[in-house]
Amino acid sequence: MHQPSRPADGRRQALLTAVGVTIGLHVVLLVTQAIAAVLTGSVAVAANALHVGVDTVVHLVALGGVWLATRPADPRHPYGYERYEALASLLIGMLLLLAVGVIVASAVPRLAEPRPSTDTALGVTIMAGSALATGGLAVYLRRRGRATNSRVLRSESIHAAADALISIGVLAAIGVSALGLLRLDPIVALGVAGVVAWRGWLVVRSAADVLTDAAVVDTDAIEAAALGVPGVRDCHSVRSRGEAGHVRVDLHIHVDPELTVVAGHQIAVAVEDRVRQLDLGIAEVLVHVGAAAPRSQIERS
Repeated sequence: MHQPSRPADGRRQALLTAVGVTIGLHVVLLVTQAIAAVLTGSVAVAANALHVGVDTVVHLVALGGVWLATRPADPRHPYGYERYEALASLLIGMLLLLAVGVIVASAVPRLAEPRPSTDTALGVTIMAGSALATGGLAVYLRRRGRATNSRVLRSESIHAAADALISIGVLAAIGVSALGLLRLDPIVALGVAGVVAWRGWLVVRSAADVLTDAAVVDTDAIEAAALGVPGVRDCHSVRSRGEAGHVRVDLHIHVDPELTVVAGHQIAVAVEDRVRQLDLGIAEVLVHVGAAAPRSQIERS
């Protein structure tokens, strides 16, 4: 059987660069939004600044996860380090859910005692810039995630797109609050908490599927591919695990019991090649070869 391919240095560098760009942008957003929160007194801006702060920590975790996940297999981890990426995603989701509690605790008191925001023009300018920056980041991360088959980058692209929408909502809250609708500010902050909570849940669920070996490919397609190879009489017990770009599949096939070991091995290699050609992001295929019932037994039955 073929050995699983090792991650290319180019993919590793592309992942690390994308996460590095994300961290740099979030540091800038964190500083500017923290300043805006202090000067405007807006709880929605403060909630978003906290969200960005948590995201900055999240991206540092993602950077560590990507660095570990793209290391080549070694004797201690013969299947590679890909699951560290899912583990990083799980921690990211937990941090996002933690941020929800802090935002809610800050926003609820302001519903009872609303206060007007100050320096509205500054808040509008900063949040408009944040919306544009995070929108551009979402497009960049989505493209990089597809090019590298990275779960973390795909998750982060969704996060960045949600961040852009959140910034637009905060921007609207600042403008409307200036017209006297003071409770809209904490309401938007609670909306931010809701979006963050949903994001955290999606990330945790996705990572949990990888860590618990949930099936990731269509078993019928694998069976059909195997049965299409000459010499394969039966295919069963198809299993899959992993994630896009790192899927591992194992299956059992039956061949003529009168074949030589060499001939059986050649059929297994042909099955492996056929399964890889399905373009399902399969990194490894393990084919178990067994003997079908002898012809005499089939004729008697």
